[in-house]
Amino acid sequence: MEHKQINKKIYFAGLMGEIMEWYDFTVYGFFALVIATHFFPSDNHFVSIMATFAAFAVGFLVRPIGAIAFGFIGDNYGRKKVLTYSIFLMAFPSLIIGLMPTYETIGIFAPIFLILMRMLQGISVGGEHTGSVIYLCELSNFKYRALSAVVPFVGTVLGVLLGSLVGTVIYAFLDNALVTQWVWRIPFLLGVLIAGVGMMIRKTLPESYTPDAERSSSKKMLETAKHNVKPFIKVFLMNLTFAVGFYTVFIYNPIWIQQFLHTTKEYALEINSISLVFSIVAMLISSYLSNIFGRKPLLLFATGGMTFLSYPLYDMMLSGIPYHVLIGQGGLAIFIGSFMGVIGVVMVELFKAEVRVSAVSVSFNLSFAIFGGTAPIVATWLIHTTHNDLALAWYLSLVSLISFITILTIPETYKQESLE
Repeated sequence: MEHKQINKKIYFAGLMGEIMEWYDFTVYGFFALVIATHFFPSDNHFVSIMATFAAFAVGFLVRPIGAIAFGFIGDNYGRKKVLTYSIFLMAFPSLIIGLMPTYETIGIFAPIFLILMRMLQGISVGGEHTGSVIYLCELSNFKYRALSAVVPFVGTVLGVLLGSLVGTVIYAFLDNALVTQWVWRIPFLLGVLIAGVGMMIRKTLPESYTPDAERSSSKKMLETAKHNVKPFIKVFLMNLTFAVGFYTVFIYNPIWIQQFLHTTKEYALEINSISLVFSIVAMLISSYLSNIFGRKPLLLFATGGMTFLSYPLYDMMLSGIPYHVLIGQGGLAIFIGSFMGVIGVVMVELFKAEVRVSAVSVSFNLSFAIFGGTAPIVATWLIHTTHNDLALAWYLSLVSLISFITILTIPETYKQESLE
């Protein structure tokens, strides 16, 4: 079924939902050092930080559960329900985290409740992001499909950027002691307001796919397992670059810059915010060019750049010279943005409509569960054990090489007119 150009209201709804989801999910990372003191206190700072990042990783480890649950809903009851349920499941935990007593007040229950809230958020992300990409692609025609697929990714970066900007403003204008005491809660409570706007907008959205009532859900899951094994594995491996790269560069790097370049929090977040803007521009350009040159060349450019230039860019940043830091972080952001501009539409085009949400969601989220959520903790561990401040660059290069080789094996999909 061919559709007209997608309604701008639907683009806006997809964008707002993603901004809210990823602002709420990643703002935790920007306040990790403060959260560590309140929920994982320890005489050993390394242990405290590792515990905080472990809680961050838990949100990713449960993403495949959300992918399976929301994949089932999306393929059996329609895509719109996925978008409606997932946005609420992200907002509620943010509210709880913003109001939750700390370890000093309720002891061991504080980190336990925090981890439970991160798990709920991880389940939400497991359905929201890929569901939104698929939904927008299915409502769009061939000409605008790449643009439709990139909207949720732009929303992802805008959500992270919003969290980064909020952190920048808070640390720039408020006393650190005040931030540590109670101001850190405000960013989590702001996410609830953003969610309210997203939920109101999504109520009026049309459905993009009507499931076949004659096909049982068990048959769908069986078909996903039997006939989509190869593309499933390829989507998993392709996204290693995205999973490790995104959470290393945009979540861990601000902390890396503070610790190893001995800068202020404000400076690290400012650099991060600028690099996020770079990634959005790269995303849009990459998406546009994929309709001219094909999807594969852009993906190869992104993964090849991360493979061969991660170490030189990190080495440049380690000099501490301000424009070197910006070039290094910005260069990494451009490669990640170029990848994000194309990977969404490629994943949609690789699977049939009746299994699309389940197949894309599970393969994508497995990659992020295993490699994305663990990226900050792996980076911290590598640097600590090797005593090499650039150890994370080699890890990023390795996973990007795996993605690069995998992309060489996928078919070119940009001339595929129908998504049925």
